[in-house]
Amino acid sequence: MDPLNANNGPSILLEGGDGMMGDGSDAIDQMIGEFQETVSQTRRKMNVIPHVNQGEMKQNVEELADYYSEARNLLERIEDTIQDAPNAGKYLRTLRLCTKDFERLRQRYDKMMLRDNLNRYLSENSQLTKERRSLLVEDALVESNTRSIEDITRRLGDTTETGGMIMSDLKGQTDQLKRSVNKVVDTDEVLKESKKILDGMARSAATNKLTTALIILLELLIIFFIIWYKYLSA
Repeated sequence: MDPLNANNGPSILLEGGDGMMGDGSDAIDQMIGEFQETVSQTRRKMNVIPHVNQGEMKQNVEELADYYSEARNLLERIEDTIQDAPNAGKYLRTLRLCTKDFERLRQRYDKMMLRDNLNRYLSENSQLTKERRSLLVEDALVESNTRSIEDITRRLGDTTETGGMIMSDLKGQTDQLKRSVNKVVDTDEVLKESKKILDGMARSAATNKLTTALIILLELLIIFFIIWYKYLSA
């Protein structure tokens, strides 16, 4: 694949290109077109740089920095112009797309400049000054810290979810223990009732035995009295 034509990024649909005069549409459309072309040139230059020799590296890196700075300046001009335009509403979606496109470009540009240490090829007269290089480092640090914070937040979320599952399990076990205790209490009540019934049956059996013994004794006394009376009469 030809690196000059690779990874040109998504094109941005112009919303105001209806040829209307007097409302600033032509100027805005022209700046948007220039911005798209500059972004494409910046991407193409990014694709070319890994393939150039050391002798041509300085020139290509400086051209890349110029393209990038031009794209940034064009975006700022587009934002200022749209804010002041009477028909700004119809350009808001296009402005958002331009901003997202430049943000993707900026991330790739910053990563490439830091990873490949391309800043060393830039002269003091280049568009990329020492202040810009310092900002690149700061942006990289901010991005690294952001990733760390996101990782910590994700871990906290996982820990919270795990804690919630543990609490749910503990609640379920607590409910099960309560049901077991209630069953034990119910069983104890049943045993107490059974003991009362058995005690009552034992008392009834003893009473029946005593009554039976008394009846037998009474019958023996009656028989003895009858026999005694019969012999006494005889």
